[in-house]
Amino acid sequence: MPKTTIKKSKIADIQYKQLERFVEIVERGGLADAAKNLGITQQALGMSLAKLESMVGTTLVNRSRGNQTSATEYGEVFLLYARSQINGMEEAVHHMHALMGARAGKVEIGVGETCDVELIAQVLLTFHQQRPDVEINIIEDYSEALLNQLTEGRIDFLCGSVSASNTAPRGIVEEQLYSLQDIIVAREKHPVMKLKRPKLKDLQGYTWLVPRRRPSDWHVIRNAFITEGLEAPAHVIRSDAPEVGTQLMLSSDFLFMTSPAMAGRSYDANHRPILHKVNIDRPTVTRHASLVSMSGRKLNPAAEVLMDEIRRSALELHGS
Repeated sequence: MPKTTIKKSKIADIQYKQLERFVEIVERGGLADAAKNLGITQQALGMSLAKLESMVGTTLVNRSRGNQTSATEYGEVFLLYARSQINGMEEAVHHMHALMGARAGKVEIGVGETCDVELIAQVLLTFHQQRPDVEINIIEDYSEALLNQLTEGRIDFLCGSVSASNTAPRGIVEEQLYSLQDIIVAREKHPVMKLKRPKLKDLQGYTWLVPRRRPSDWHVIRNAFITEGLEAPAHVIRSDAPEVGTQLMLSSDFLFMTSPAMAGRSYDANHRPILHKVNIDRPTVTRHASLVSMSGRKLNPAAEVLMDEIRRSALELHGS
């Protein structure tokens, strides 16, 4: 009969190699094969098992003729915890090696339209100060373009939005950090900026600027008007050129539906926002800021650490 209580001192004395040897015995089905694979004598392995059973307080392995073994009822339960401990230790060592090894190398990161650039900039600054020998390359673009670069192996990972694309490449792994609702922006002197509570019909006659790579944005805009019983805007300019698009927005009374993260990226010489939010809640779409990587593609240690830092900072700033 197993003992009902085990002294904590005995539990603390259980060693990693004893767990490793116990798992090997069960998986190999015999002391001889297990000892050979571990590179120790069969006698030493038997003594190690006996000592472990003494510490646990029950028989873990049934022994039969020919040194064939199988786990007892209690051994089967103990096996689950032993494997968990071994796997946990391996993961801990792997992570420590990643931390120790993240002092050199190169990281290619993509920054999409939904990403909080202030958060990314602060994380990158701290990362660079701690690891100045790591080469950091940053690419800023729409998520659709960045996803293509990710699948082609030109960037390690990106902070952006998979959900914005209806045809996300296969093998994509998306870890959502937070969500944002798109807003409508215009230049400061746009006529709609004078309206305290503009309605959709007030936006009807203006030209809209939309991303060329994201036709779904124009569908969202048109559907918002149609659902309201209004005719959809008649004029649209499609552009994937942020600088040209910004100049167009400043030069004329255009409207643009965009993530608030992207809207707040351009400021004038006095650090004032170039484009301003129109006080209306439609049309809109939900964007997810996510860490995006490729399934099965192992990141180098520096990239792993940088992803961890972005993940941690996003959690602190935006919550779960």
